[in-house]
Amino acid sequence: MSGDYRDASVQVRREIKEHFADELATCDRLREHAVGMFETWTGRVLEGTADGLLKALFARSTDTFTCAVRCVRVGYGAQAAMLNRSLFEDMVDAHWINAHPEDAAAQYADHHEHGRMLLADAVATFPNLLGEVNLPEFDQEERERLDGVFGKFGQRSWTRLNLHERVEAIGDQWTTEDDREVLRFMHLLAHRENNQTLHVSAQSLHAAAELDGNGRPVFLLGPRTRMVYRALFGAYWTFSQTATLVVDRFGLPMSSSEREDLFAATSFQRSDRPDRARFN
Repeated sequence: MSGDYRDASVQVRREIKEHFADELATCDRLREHAVGMFETWTGRVLEGTADGLLKALFARSTDTFTCAVRCVRVGYGAQAAMLNRSLFEDMVDAHWINAHPEDAAAQYADHHEHGRMLLADAVATFPNLLGEVNLPEFDQEERERLDGVFGKFGQRSWTRLNLHERVEAIGDQWTTEDDREVLRFMHLLAHRENNQTLHVSAQSLHAAAELDGNGRPVFLLGPRTRMVYRALFGAYWTFSQTATLVVDRFGLPMSSSEREDLFAATSFQRSDRPDRARFN
């Protein structure tokens, strides 16, 4: 690694720390609160499969949120955006479970069984690499039924709905039109960009290079300010939706001032940063 690269990396991280101290502190408080919810559970007891699924999704999302914020902190906004893709889909599925607990329990069981079938198929394909493995046998009619539900290769969601359908199905859990508009924005714009960033696409490849003053390509790597603000806000907004759902569903005690501090997003609404565009 060259000295210039190291110096630039240090400078980028210093700028992020300076410009986003309040936003990062808000994210840290939210993460610490979420971790504390697991360490000292003060909500009601879990009462069925759907409750267990939702709490498991919350645990998974807590880790994803933690890693997304860490990526932002060290100047990897694009990589944080990739994690936000998963974070958003977890949030959507958590709200779908909340609205359809019986369906979630049944479809989770079916999806788990179908996954076992697909895994057995894959293992059986490589006897030279895996040796002799005692594989389970499955009922053929049940296999055909589950293939019809989830796809021959398991390519369909465990909910049986695509993401657009799931977002449409959960919208009424946001109680104001303004909040529902933000949900639609995060789905149709932010999540789309996260998808484009994660996968090999014209957009993601274009973001990895630029032309210098002589028209020659320069390939970009290492920490930079690009995308850090939107990735940080996306991680915060998405995880806060999942966290508030868990708080409300399980009746975890929280004062109005504590709720305001964690979920109001006031630190992201500042207008006193004239060079914010450099971080978008």
